[in-house]
Amino acid sequence: MNHQEFRDAICNRKPRYNTKFKPLIERISSKGDVTGKGDFSTFGAFYQTFMYAYIIGLRLGEKVYLKSDDEKTEFAPLANWKPTPIRDFILITLFNRSEKFEKISFGWLSLENGSEEHVSNFITMLVREMEAYANRGFMYLQDKWDNENYIFSSPFVFVDILSELPSYNQKTLDVVEK
Repeated sequence: MNHQEFRDAICNRKPRYNTKFKPLIERISSKGDVTGKGDFSTFGAFYQTFMYAYIIGLRLGEKVYLKSDDEKTEFAPLANWKPTPIRDFILITLFNRSEKFEKISFGWLSLENGSEEHVSNFITMLVREMEAYANRGFMYLQDKWDNENYIFSSPFVFVDILSELPSYNQKTLDVVEK
């Protein structure tokens, strides 16, 4: 598999989220409403809210994996996610952590020389990790919505929430102390 096939295989994936967060996502995403009018600040498309939730989970340094019995909803394929620099940032942060994925060990050389099944398993784990960080971020956003939803009336709510989170911590960096 060459680099373009690898990229296409990743970008064809559709990350999922726990359906219990759908009302929250609908409330803080504009979903076609470009008027900008309303009581609360909103993101654009649903997947932009997912990207934001991922960054929150990453900043917290915490993952909550989707469970097999969770009802899940798919987003559009990663290839359609905009802005692409944020999508690519998310992928890079995951690649940097890929050798520490739970339950399966990957090295870059093993991917380069690996079978199609091996590479597909890696991509599945990559998306699983993305979903886990985003799931934790959605939990954080749901708590904010349930307990402090007045903050969502600020045009800077998304920046404000990020400023509350640790920029760098041991969990975020996945650094092992020596």
